[in-house]
Amino acid sequence: MARSRKETTISIRKLIIFHHISGKSVRNIAKLVNLSHSTVQYVINRLKEENRIENKVRKGRPAKITECDQRFIIGKFVKNPRLSALKVSAEFNEKFSTPISPETVRRVLRAAGLNGRSDRRKFFVSAKNRKLMFSFAKSTLNKPEMYWNNVLFADESEYNIFGSDGRIMAWRRKQEELNPKNLVGTVKYGGGGVLVWGCMSASGLGNLSAQIWVFETIFFYQDNDPKHTALNVRLWCPYNCPQHLKTPPQSPDLNPIEYIWRELEVRVRKHDVKTKSELKTVMMEEWLNTDAEIPKKLVKSIPERLKAVVDAKGYPTKY
Repeated sequence: MARSRKETTISIRKLIIFHHISGKSVRNIAKLVNLSHSTVQYVINRLKEENRIENKVRKGRPAKITECDQRFIIGKFVKNPRLSALKVSAEFNEKFSTPISPETVRRVLRAAGLNGRSDRRKFFVSAKNRKLMFSFAKSTLNKPEMYWNNVLFADESEYNIFGSDGRIMAWRRKQEELNPKNLVGTVKYGGGGVLVWGCMSASGLGNLSAQIWVFETIFFYQDNDPKHTALNVRLWCPYNCPQHLKTPPQSPDLNPIEYIWRELEVRVRKHDVKTKSELKTVMMEEWLNTDAEIPKKLVKSIPERLKAVVDAKGYPTKY
């Protein structure tokens, strides 16, 4: 699909000015030179405002593609961010007469503030659970701050001795990758680990164990993990924690204790743990050393978390 973008020649512009000085109307001049009314008017205005009919001297290499071309390229990636520069350049070359390279596409995107980034990994939420998440967030969005101060957030997490999922970086010289101090030990099936249960509220962290209390004056918050929805748990809750918040499935964004688990993981990995008993000891120490202000700030963030979920229509948020 070729497009015509011819400029008017200097001789045509001079002819336009001659007829204009002669007193002819813009409309009549446009008919005489076979150009649009707006083009003729533009030539006349430039003479009046800038006292010239020639183009300004261009500095540097002229742009290969127009602003319209750039909008076409950017629009493609706005609709589908996972497109490749190679594919879009090929589509552009099929539609338009001006050929461009994939690197030209990348330059246009970078100039528009679009840069290649790795997609963030977030827990997949089904369409059904997104609706439940959105409904829950909307119904609790206007709860007062004091309400969340009376909520006990509980969850469990597993920590392995080996096999952390995160990358561990090391500064080393070339060909020192097999030096023992630059190796991260791994074993088949993870090498054993510890499954812990913990809880937190605005008042601070609870015990990191499997101990259970009877909750009479506070709301109990746990997600809908299969372990939490098992029959024996559902039978236990009405008698021990009658004020039990019914939370939506797949809702880690709303449970602030998830941040505590991540923080604990980072701090535990700083220790050279070799056995389960060492892992338990380190975890208990790091849990108890958590700043008491962190749970308070996390609970205070609940209204912001709820608003983020409502704004995202139940899709994952930054939390």
